[in-house]
Amino acid sequence: MPEIERRLPLPSAYHNEGILRYGFHGISYQYIASVLPEHVGVAARGRVIVAHLGNGASACAMKNMQSIATTMGFSTLDGLMMGTRSGALDPGVMLYLLQEKGMTPAKITDLLYHHAGLKGVSGSSGDMRELAKSDTKEAQEAVALFCYLAARQLCSLLPALGGLDALVFTGGIGEHNVSVREQIVVYLRWLGDFTVHVIPTDEEIVIAGACGQVFPRSRQ
Repeated sequence: MPEIERRLPLPSAYHNEGILRYGFHGISYQYIASVLPEHVGVAARGRVIVAHLGNGASACAMKNMQSIATTMGFSTLDGLMMGTRSGALDPGVMLYLLQEKGMTPAKITDLLYHHAGLKGVSGSSGDMRELAKSDTKEAQEAVALFCYLAARQLCSLLPALGGLDALVFTGGIGEHNVSVREQIVVYLRWLGDFTVHVIPTDEEIVIAGACGQVFPRSRQ
């Protein structure tokens, strides 16, 4: 990714120590990029956002099938709301919990990684499949917030792209939950005429290919 995308708004000393935006789900995005022309045609070389929606969720902006921006940052907590992780959250909330509520760093870590997101908002489950079947107000609010915040995070990638030609959904939720996809797309239709695609990811085949390069089979 470009240097400006990797930089966090902290003093340079921290950046030089490696505190910067890394992004995650790279193996999934590598696979999607490799098959993108088969699914979206010439748009694969244009402005594409890939949304990997699952228990962990992120989005990646691509130009010419290369990652140029991502919603995840230094850790897997940033960006989209997830199954049990908060996603992007005002740092002031963490300072408040630490200073005013007396929570320890360990308890805050446990909250943000394991008891936030869909699970935290619904009060019952971080599994989108279970929440989609539920008629409780809390479950419906969790799903609605997931879709809204996903759309907001996808829009955060637009400055890097300058527009949108194709939106790709992948991951467990992205591939199988039609309602979630539709709700997110509704929030984005003001962007104009972009195509929507569902492409199942295959991280295992990327890992297998990498292992084959590192450990080639000996010739008989």
